[in-house]
Amino acid sequence: MPRIDVGHITLNYEERGQGKAVLFIPGLVGLLDAWEFQVAELSNRYRCISFDHRGAGDSDKPKDSYSILAIARDALALLDKLGIAKAHGAGTSPGGCVLQNLPIDHPYRLGCCIFSNTWVKADEYIKRVQTARKQIALSYGPEEYVKVSSLFTNGAMQFRHNLDKVMELERRAMKTVAPAEVLAGRLDMTLSHDRSGDLHRIRAPSLVIGTRDDATVPVYQSEDLHKAIAGSKFVVVEEGGHYSYRRHWQEWNNIVAPFLREHEGRA
Repeated sequence: MPRIDVGHITLNYEERGQGKAVLFIPGLVGLLDAWEFQVAELSNRYRCISFDHRGAGDSDKPKDSYSILAIARDALALLDKLGIAKAHGAGTSPGGCVLQNLPIDHPYRLGCCIFSNTWVKADEYIKRVQTARKQIALSYGPEEYVKVSSLFTNGAMQFRHNLDKVMELERRAMKTVAPAEVLAGRLDMTLSHDRSGDLHRIRAPSLVIGTRDDATVPVYQSEDLHKAIAGSKFVVVEEGGHYSYRRHWQEWNNIVAPFLREHEGRA
């Protein structure tokens, strides 16, 4: 996977396929690999692009400057560097928070939006989840943080049925994990995100996906996002945990593919 200087930071990214561009924004683990099942299938029709977040994977890891808005700027800079004026966007967890900023602040850059297992703003439940992860990173180190994060993100059913894929993603996370202070900064950024007062400004066709048994981001957060975005479509996956798009990737892709085809002309 190549690294690319986007002007203010160097990002590790991947692109595959041809056609209308679809930008995939990963969640807190920050690894583009998380979207492997989507890119493998959707790249048959689209130009699929993803990247490691700043502070994750093989992208630069500055000691500070972590915010959801900063990653949104990174995403736009990547599109600029690749010569893409407009793309469809998909984001999961904090990646969905990143995605919220694009149609609000740069509506001409987004065709349609797919929000998966994400939130409007952190409530007490999410604050406790993220604070626990932060304390593990600071007290026990990055490797223990990666192991615990695997529990939060994958859930028991993936450990039971998809262990090889769980461990494959975990190995890359272990190999590229940032220092504890960077992990803490990335966790803090998830707690400060709040565009709830601006979500009504999103005019791009939007699909919101939640999972009934998501123990990291409760499904009611997806319901709140759906209610806040006028005209959005809402789908609930019954089982799959926080990484339902990996646990039941065929189901997730079957939900998303028709939505993309319906709106692909907007990009």
